Amino acid sequence: MSHRDEILSAALERFALQGIAATSLQDIAAHSDTSKANVLYHFGSKENLISEALAPTLSALEHIVEAAETAGISGAAAQAAFIETFVEFLIGHRLAIHTVVTHPYLVASVPSLHTAQHWMGKMAQLVTSHMDDEHERLRFGVAISGATYALVSAGMLGVAPLAEDALPGLLRQVLIGMLHQNTERVP
Repeated sequence: MSHRDEILSAALERFALQGIAATSLQDIAAHSDTSKANVLYHFGSKENLISEALAPTLSALEHIVEAAETAGISGAAAQAAFIETFVEFLIGHRLAIHTVVTHPYLVASVPSLHTAQHWMGKMAQLVTSHMDDEHERLRFGVAISGATYALVSAGMLGVAPLAEDALPGLLRQVLIGMLHQNTERVP
């Protein structure tokens, strides 16, 4: 792994663990076994480092939303396909997702967080536009946001994580079960 990649990895870990505001460039340098000068050489500023660290996740989120807009998410098969993609996204980008989810108060000052909020808003609009039933929309939103929060916060809450090899299948199974259960509505 290159120094640049080690810095990006350490930055994501530190941002997720202690927050963007509490993470200094010196802290990132220390956790990537390099100097602050080297961090600045590669990224120029903390804002650029945040942007570069979140870029792969934002690109993946954009792709997921655009693909779902094209394919739609109405019906069991389309929802299952969306969930499959979304679970892979959550697992593959969990540190960056954690950073995005836990820093909504920085949206106005951190452009990459603003971009993340834009794509999350587009996903919410997608759900709203493809599901006529309010109950179905709410269940879908709770399932997706709940899975996101559970996955990214387990370590912070002291909950032992699930085995990595079992996680994708279990997460898919729970989400699909939540979306397709026949429940009577309580008035």
